[in-house]
Order: sequence, then structure tokens, then C-alpha cells
Amino acid sequence: MMSIFYVSRMRVAFLAPLVIVWFASGPAAAMDITGWDLLFAFHYDYTLEETAGLQRENEPVEITLSVSADPPRPWQEHIRVVCLEGKGQGVVVPHQLIGEVRSRSQVELGNERSGETPTAAPVESVNIVFLASCPKRGNVTYRLFWGLPAGNETPKNLPGAVERNGLRMTGVMPSLEVSNEYYAVRLDGKSGAIATARLSDSPEADTMSFAQRPPIHFGVDVWSPPESWDHDYDWLAPPNQRCDSGPIALRYHRWGPLQKYPDVIVSITYTFYAHVPYVVVSSTMEFTAARSARAVRMGEIVVSHSHKDGPNDKDADGKFNDVFTHYAWPDGDGVSCVEVNAHRDAEGSANLEGVASGALAILDRDVPWVAGYHAARAYGLATLRKSQFAGNRLGNPIPQAVQCTYLANYGWGFTYWSRPMVYPFGARQTAEDQNTAIAPGTIFATEEALLIFKPDAEFVGVREVYRRFVEPLRLRFKGTGPW
Repeated sequence: MMSIFYVSRMRVAFLAPLVIVWFASGPAAAMDITGWDLLFAFHYDYTLEETAGLQRENEPVEITLSVSADPPRPWQEHIRVVCLEGKGQGVVVPHQLIGEVRSRSQVELGNERSGETPTAAPVESVNIVFLASCPKRGNVTYRLFWGLPAGNETPKNLPGAVERNGLRMTGVMPSLEVSNEYYAVRLDGKSGAIATARLSDSPEADTMSFAQRPPIHFGVDVWSPPESWDHDYDWLAPPNQRCDSGPIALRYHRWGPLQKYPDVIVSITYTFYAHVPYVVVSSTMEFTAARSARAVRMGEIVVSHSHKDGPNDKDADGKFNDVFTHYAWPDGDGVSCVEVNAHRDAEGSANLEGVASGALAILDRDVPWVAGYHAARAYGLATLRKSQFAGNRLGNPIPQAVQCTYLANYGWGFTYWSRPMVYPFGARQTAEDQNTAIAPGTIFATEEALLIFKPDAEFVGVREVYRRFVEPLRLRFKGTGPW
């Protein structure tokens, strides 16, 4: 089953190796599905291939199914996903609806002032999600059944499947708490951003947080000095929000103008899955008017850290713990690491040769992943990068101002990494520390995942989950047409 909530406000030191275990719900018995194709309007064999040499268990697969109708007959409950296991045999697997769209006819719209454009070919589409399993270098076929056959308005009472060990959710958006066997994540009750995260089997004391109160995940932020910073966490409440939830997946959307810069329209979407150790994050930004900006950033993780050099368990006033002790990222065939507290000056700021004060590392904007972890307490958080986009829908220039991945510790009680889309050439208080003009129509977008993990000596677990995320099972598509 799926539940949907929608709200709109108008302006209103290393450890033992980690083994990633992908939990399964347990095998179900195969059954005879002969003749099922006559009980549905449509059926399709959706064949997935494994091409990365990884055993796949519980990999999320999302598919759009459509029915032409005027008006559409009720059919969303008349969907089945069957993993084929031989001629006429298959196992029904759990699936979940995670969104629907209708394109309606003029007859349906009548005299409504809905903002919709009527269509000559009305259609209803729904997305379904299920968890697929496939042997490495192998393939698996899931037969999709959907829609009611012509002249039959009553769905048949066919066997279904239920995910019995799915996601756990409490709260009312934006103040949601979501957990599975890998993690427990809490969203900020004001803005809806990820506020805290921890491993599901870790004590509350090992929760990753930002003691200065903002959430740890900044989806987007903009700085236009002499005006102040504007982040998605600055929302007093999300201008718009929607949650599609169920036992297999929970997708939480937030979108609208930034709190202080209403000409910047943004969206941030979190997708949580049962039996998957990461949270998928997609973010977009659109500049609807020309803006003078010093920094435009996405995909930022900020956690508490001590102010001063020294023992570093706590800073002088005892408020800020070191949530991370190290950062790590891929470097060729290996992994580079930096200790957050290394080379700190008297004020607690990182002071490494060859980079600006406060910088711990300056990496490529598209470095595959970057992670922070606590070596002694055996927890970490990694950003796994999948894709990014920069463009302009009005044909205006796209800013090319030192895009990078920035790791920093300024000694101000926190340490962070971010993915700048626009940054100045010069360090603070130099002549080159200038704003950049951002043209109207500029669009930035990213897709990535946040992985809560236990560190191991070679980051084998992080690297494997990264490959699973960016090299998913591939559809063996036979093609359509000719048109």
C-alpha cells in the first residue's frame, strides 16, 4: 500500500574489514501463472542484466506503467510483479506505488480552471518500485502484469505479496524519522533536511549531528554578499512538500523558492528503501533572475567539530564533539585519507601547505565519492556521486567558476564537505575574492546517495556500494516501433 501526503504553502586508524550484507525477506514459493495474461490488459517481460560482476540482492527498480482511458478505470490495485522461474512458473514479489500522473480529456476537465491542458489521448501513469535480485554476470526476468482487460471492471483476486520487514517511519512531515536494518535518519522538524543519522546498531551517542542546530545535510545553498547565506535549511517550513510512503520505499520531496532569495527555485528529494544501506538524494536549482553570488553549492555535509588544537575530544567550552576524525576519497586504484585535526593552527583551522587556510582537501567536483568517519567509534557517512548537470534554459552563459569538491575545517566548531557549482578564485579577503554574475535560466542538478557505513581498512564496503549505486542492473530492451 502507498500513502501520500502533500502540502503546499504559497510563499508562505582503521578497523576490521566490513562485509556488506544485503538483507532479504526470505524466498517465496513459485506458483503456476498460466493464463494470467488473460486477466490483465497488459503484460511485459522486464529482463534485467548484471554487468558489473556483483551479486545483487534487493536492488531498487522503478518502472512507469500506463493505461489509456477516458476516464481511466480503477486499476492501480490490479498490478502484479512476478519473478519468472521456468515455463509457466513464477514468484510474486512485493511492489509499491510511488507516484501517479493523469493527463485528462476536455470532458473530464469540463469548466475547471485547473491549469491543465486537455489532451486528445488521456492517460494515467503510475510508478511502481520493487526490489530485484540477480546473480553476477547473469540475468533475471520480472513479468509485469497491469490494467483491466476490456469489458472487465472487476479485478481478479489473484495472489499478491507483502514486504513484511520494510521501512519503519514515524512522525508527520517534515519531522519524519526513517529507519531500516542499516540506519536511523531523522529529518529536521522545520525545514525537512536530514538532521541526524546513525547506524541502526549504534548507540545514540554515536549519532552524526551538528551541535550548532542546523541539519547535517545542506541540499543547496547560495551566498550573495553583502547579503547573508541562504540554505534549504533556512526554510521556516518547506514551501511545498510531498511524501510517498510504504514498506518498500519512502520518497520525500521539498521544493520552492529559497527563504531569503525568492528568485532561486530549488528542490530536494530523499528516497529511502527497505534493505538498502543508502538514501538517494536528487537536488535542483534554477536562477530565475540575474544574481550576484559568491558561492553556489550542493550536496554539503556539515558536522560538529572541536574549536581548538589539542586533545580534540571537546573544544574549550565543551560543546562541540569531533563527529568525524578523518576524511577519505578515491585516489586512482587506492584511497586517500586526511586526519581532520592534522596541521591545525592556534585557532583550530586547518593549515596545509599549498591550499588556502581552512581547506583540508580540494578535489574534483565529480570525485566519485567522499566520506567522513570516526576511526575509534566505527561509523561514517559517505556521499556517492552519480550525476550532475549545469545548463541554461534561456540560452544564457553557464558560469564556469572553479567547480570542485571542498573539504574544510575552519576551526569554527564544525567541519564539512560540499560540491560548489560556483566559487571565487581568491581566498577570503584577497582581491580575487569576488562575486560571480549568475544569468537568468541557469540550472544546476545533482543525483547522489548518502551511505551510512562502518569503515574498513581499504574502504571495500564503500567502494562496492558505490558501484552498486552507479552501475545498476540494466534493462535488456528489445525495442519499439517502427514508427
